[in-house]
Amino acid sequence: MDDPNRAARRIRSLLPVLVVVCALAQLGAVLGVTRFVADTVTRTPPGIHAGRSAGPGASGDGEQHANARRIAIGALLERRANAFRTRDREALVSTLDPQNPTFRQNQIGVFDNIAEVPFAAWEYEMVTPDAFDLPAARKSALGGPVFTAQVDLLYRITGHDVAPVRVPQFPTFVLRGGTWYLAADGDGAAAGMRTPAQVWDLGPVTVVQGTHSIVLGIGTRAALREFADTTDKAVPQVSAVWGESWPGRAVVVVPGTQAEMARLLGAEPSKYAKIAAVTTGERGAAADAAAADRVIVNPDAFRELGDLERRVVMTHEITHVASRAFTRAWTPTWLSEGFADYVGYLESAQTMRTAAPELRRDVKAGKVPVQLPADAGFETTQEDLPQAYEMGWLACKLIAERWGRAKLVELYRTVGAERPPGVGAPDSASALSSAMVSVLGTGPDAFTKTWLDYLRTQAE
Repeated sequence: MDDPNRAARRIRSLLPVLVVVCALAQLGAVLGVTRFVADTVTRTPPGIHAGRSAGPGASGDGEQHANARRIAIGALLERRANAFRTRDREALVSTLDPQNPTFRQNQIGVFDNIAEVPFAAWEYEMVTPDAFDLPAARKSALGGPVFTAQVDLLYRITGHDVAPVRVPQFPTFVLRGGTWYLAADGDGAAAGMRTPAQVWDLGPVTVVQGTHSIVLGIGTRAALREFADTTDKAVPQVSAVWGESWPGRAVVVVPGTQAEMARLLGAEPSKYAKIAAVTTGERGAAADAAAADRVIVNPDAFRELGDLERRVVMTHEITHVASRAFTRAWTPTWLSEGFADYVGYLESAQTMRTAAPELRRDVKAGKVPVQLPADAGFETTQEDLPQAYEMGWLACKLIAERWGRAKLVELYRTVGAERPPGVGAPDSASALSSAMVSVLGTGPDAFTKTWLDYLRTQAE
């Protein structure tokens, strides 16, 4: 076991560990079964479900021609979907443009990469026909009638996703000899419509099943087993604090490098240089109505951590997974991150000296904060980012010590409780104030004064 003091300093130098809440668009895949949408479609191919419509067919097309084209492309997507579900490579190849061998090979590579992934569902929804225009030169290069679209992939991982992950995709189709084919999946980028990268775009995915987890990663099975083991230890620790009102399992995604992690998140690699892991999910989504959160690991940063540090990081992230249904747009970041740090550090007996060295140094130098950190203080570019996390952790630690751990959990749940129908979303300050008075019997101003006194005492 690592020395806890050294572990805490190293964690703070490599983190903060962030929860990035997004629409889960970063977590989809290639192309799969189809939900077909069109204002003028009069019938829908088997296995294709009606969904949202975003407008008519291609300008200038007659209604009958547009219908025939959409039905044909829907059938194409259904064949592709079935190919992925049944692992039929020949059927997949039959949907690909025969005049683009490079694209065909890339698609076959992705097909092979997901061989181990246990999909419970794989669907498409046609969201926007004619989603973007192709330059004249690109149309000429394709050499036939073309059709572009936004097609959302909806997929579920067996045993983890109750609802599907939704991923926007921007394919180009071409008509050759009376048959439509998938010709490309990257033409939309020129119009700002980029298909998010998936872990299977990075290479062959190895899958490791844990007791409370599934790990999808690039790397050896032995290396990925360590992530499953760490997660399996973290889940019961989180449940002991948060309770059993969450699924008690996690999906962990392990790319091969930090650059690959950034690619999955659609960001510059430097943005996550000091981030060991990120959790993605839907704020406020109930566990029975949303896809499972994904914990995406930065393997370069994780590699620098010892066993204790890794457990702290993973427990922090799993806390975000467990509390997702009560983490709202108005939940103060100091509370969501501070609570995750509180649970992460709980079994390692950390003090301000070991787990909040930057803040302690500031306080002892007379640079005492005047209030809890605002959400902007948690941006990865902030110079005082470590102090923001440390302030949040100590605020939650104070609540647990002064009012009890159960009250800390109740405060979190009360701040993030769903508002009644017809009641608008509160602002962060009013939600926190109301919850503090209700749960702790004190308001934000009085709590802040108590917290500042606590900081000075802990810094000694």
